Formats: sequence, C-alpha cells, structure tokens
Amino acid sequence: MKNLNTMERFLLLFDKFINKLDKSGLPDYEIVEKSYLFCSGFYIKYEAEINRVDLSNRDVVLSFLLTSYFCYKCNVDSRFVDAQRIKRMCNLLTNFIIKNKSYTEQVFINEKRKYEKNTIGTTLVSKMHENRRLI
Repeated sequence: MKNLNTMERFLLLFDKFINKLDKSGLPDYEIVEKSYLFCSGFYIKYEAEINRVDLSNRDVVLSFLLTSYFCYKCNVDSRFVDAQRIKRMCNLLTNFIIKNKSYTEQVFINEKRKYEKNTIGTTLVSKMHENRRLI
C-alpha cells in the first residue's frame, strides 16, 4: 500500500475500529459514543498533521456545506427552513462534488476570480470617489 496521508490513515483505522465494535455486539449508542472518543483522540493526537493537509477548494466548500448543515441547522427556526430538503441537497451536493472533482474545482476558481475582480473594482471606485472629495 502506498504511503497514506493522515486523513487516509484515519479512515482505515476508523473503519477497523467500527468493524470491531459492530462485531462486539454493543448497542448503537455505545458504538457512536466510542466512535466519537476515537475521532476526538485521533484529531487531538494528529492535529498538527491534519492542519497541514492541503485541502482543495472543492474540499473547503464541502466542509463548509457539511459543517453548516450538521452543526448549525438546530440554530435556525424550523419555520424558516425545510431540514429534509436541505439534508437531501447536502447529500446530492456531496455526491456531485466528489464525482466531479476537476469540474467543481474549476467552477470554484472561476467564481473566486470573478468575486475578487468585482471586489477590487468596487474598492477602486470607492477610493476614486474619496479622492475626488478631497480635491
């Protein structure tokens, strides 16, 4: 097997860990609790290495999407969002991003360039207006 990065190593170890817990006959809630402890411990031990992992732009978007959904959905009143619709779209977007790596990366880069170009243009126009007032 090739040299694994920290994230790949985590997945292999986590899969083995879950497999052993599944075979142990523990109830799901205990498996989830022990899995969280495993994930926390792994992250704490390898935090420096994990922080050095170079995420592509699409990975950052995926991380943002999943973090927003899983960590903040409870903070938004259910009268204003349809949690099932968002969950479905998160699933579809996750699959889309993973299956279309180069396309989604290129879309991100193009959109970032457009945004930066617009931001720079807006900043320049604002400075020009400020300079005119000073004259």
